[in-house]
Amino acid sequence: MEERKEYDHILTPKNAMSIAETVELKIPVPWGHIAGKAWGDPCGQPVLCVHGIQDNAGTFDHLIPLLPRIFHYVSIDLPGHGLSSHFPAGVPLNFMNYVYSLVRVLNHLQWEDCCYMSHSLGSQLGIYLAALWPERIKKLILIDSLAPMYVSPNEFLPFNRRLLDVIMTNEEKFANNKSPTYTYSEALDRLISNRRSLITEDAGRTMLIRSLVKNEDGSYSFSTDQRLKIGLRPMVTSKQQLQILNALQCPILLLASDIQALENWRPMKAAYEVYNKKQNFQRFNVDGNHDVHINSPEKIASHITKFLMNQKSSL
Repeated sequence: MEERKEYDHILTPKNAMSIAETVELKIPVPWGHIAGKAWGDPCGQPVLCVHGIQDNAGTFDHLIPLLPRIFHYVSIDLPGHGLSSHFPAGVPLNFMNYVYSLVRVLNHLQWEDCCYMSHSLGSQLGIYLAALWPERIKKLILIDSLAPMYVSPNEFLPFNRRLLDVIMTNEEKFANNKSPTYTYSEALDRLISNRRSLITEDAGRTMLIRSLVKNEDGSYSFSTDQRLKIGLRPMVTSKQQLQILNALQCPILLLASDIQALENWRPMKAAYEVYNKKQNFQRFNVDGNHDVHINSPEKIASHITKFLMNQKSSL
């Protein structure tokens, strides 16, 4: 309770932001555009907010209004998500192309550096961004993600063979079939039932705002790139992954709901051991599931507020 009281002057309704205060963005890129929306003070410290796979910028709609409005938050739809253009057809999706798309966003916004708040896949991309361009990321907020999965050396060939076979099969399937259509209720039910963890109906409706396209006959289709169903990970080994993690220089805040994965699952345990050696790494266990940030944002808002307001920006 003491920690929350310290920030009551920031989190009061008078200072809270609302969805109505957002400004829609459309950032040009060679394959189309990256969509997003901005909140808070345009002159404040910038915070780039990046969602998980098959989600969109709406994933932070319930959280950002609880954070200090003195910051400038930009929440984007990654390529192939929400209102953003898809990467060109005919080629497999590539993890590093998504990392580079974040650099394009920073360059367009003319941000020399920023804080980075993220969930799941967004966190994995942010880790690589911060390791490759350490001068551009001042603070890293990871919601329920430590690192992407790597590929063991002895699995490299069979993994890539299986992956490319699946990509070619799905490409043929998607090319010969029209996008499925749904009523709004069916789309909401599909979004909720197909997720890795349970989300509330209110959270589902929030996510659908940027994920549904209304057809001429009144039905709806999802705008998400179908290639994302295959998943997305970098083609690196465990040693290469550790090199990335060791290169991180900025303060890191981890908000973890799946404690067992951190402590017992070998790929993530190794990553956690690297983080835990860093001087300005903080971890808080969160009572919730993988989507706590949109289901129960009040459970993490005070941790993020304290980190943004007080944490030094260098290790």
